[in-house]
Amino acid sequence: MQTSDKNIFAAGDIASYPSWLDGKPQRIEHWVVAQDTGSHAAYNMLGKFCPYGAVPYFWTNHYSKGMSYVGNAREYDEVFIDGVARDNKFIAYYIKDNKVLACAHQGRGGDMFNVFEAMHQNVMPSADKIKSGVETPATIGQKIGSGGAVCRKENCCHKKGLIA
Repeated sequence: MQTSDKNIFAAGDIASYPSWLDGKPQRIEHWVVAQDTGSHAAYNMLGKFCPYGAVPYFWTNHYSKGMSYVGNAREYDEVFIDGVARDNKFIAYYIKDNKVLACAHQGRGGDMFNVFEAMHQNVMPSADKIKSGVETPATIGQKIGSGGAVCRKENCCHKKGLIA
């Protein structure tokens, strides 16, 4: 969250940071991201190495219908829908180059949690496996384990014990 000036840090809607998936800069205007990036900026101001790399998560609720979205698909080749959208029970997978970049869902919160954690833990299967039915949210759930999200950065603050 450090800017080009080593004494200035930025967080929230004004900050961009490397994408969790491809390392390209991204900027997301959402209060959860603002809160998260603020915490990371604070750790870094204290001289601790804490890169921000969370998978974005959004939700909305209108007219008694909820929907959530994880990841960030700025560009995608296709959308694969698992379930029936008109029944308000589906997961839409946003795919580019056989990779799932993001998902939206309605009525399948438990399945979406598995997808979200798989993205966090970098164990999301290829789009071909999901589209063929070889991998489902249930089989994805078996891969994530019970330990929660796992940081994959070598010198990150989680591995150094700076953040629980």
